[in-house]
Amino acid sequence: MADKGLSALTVRLVAQEAGISHAMVHYHFTNKDDLILAVVEHARHYWIDPMEQIVHGAGTAPEKFESVIVWMAEPATREVMRVHRQLLSQSEWNERLRRAMATEYSRWRAAYIELFRQLADAGALARDADPDLVGAGFATLADHLVGKRALDPTLNTEAIMREMIRPFLIVGRQNAG
Repeated sequence: MADKGLSALTVRLVAQEAGISHAMVHYHFTNKDDLILAVVEHARHYWIDPMEQIVHGAGTAPEKFESVIVWMAEPATREVMRVHRQLLSQSEWNERLRRAMATEYSRWRAAYIELFRQLADAGALARDADPDLVGAGFATLADHLVGKRALDPTLNTEAIMREMIRPFLIVGRQNAG
């Protein structure tokens, strides 16, 4: 998908690239849609699992937040972004894919919400800020910025994320003053 696009993806091509028979691929995947859904599941290891590991791992909430900012600011490869964009685009016409992508994004968003709840519990989030709404909004912002950085590598995603969240963080206000 990253090299030739979603339209070029076929069961036969997957078999050829994997060095196995066409029948063996069909044994595991009924059709192209099943292959695409397997890509969605595989992609989780590159974006959702690391996020969840940070949020549920060791450290204080501000330390975890700092780790997320730095991790999200790392440029994604063009190949990863190509696949992501193709999956999103194709989900407009494929209901199974749309549901799978929605489920994955729900996990992504839930990790951010949990992080912002931890920040609120630690007293690092402004009292009037709703951690669920701020977390959901920040998840969307971070995801979108990664895509835009793939288009424009000069985009300082780390600075943008820090500036957008600064009004909500008490820690950020203390450090600024």
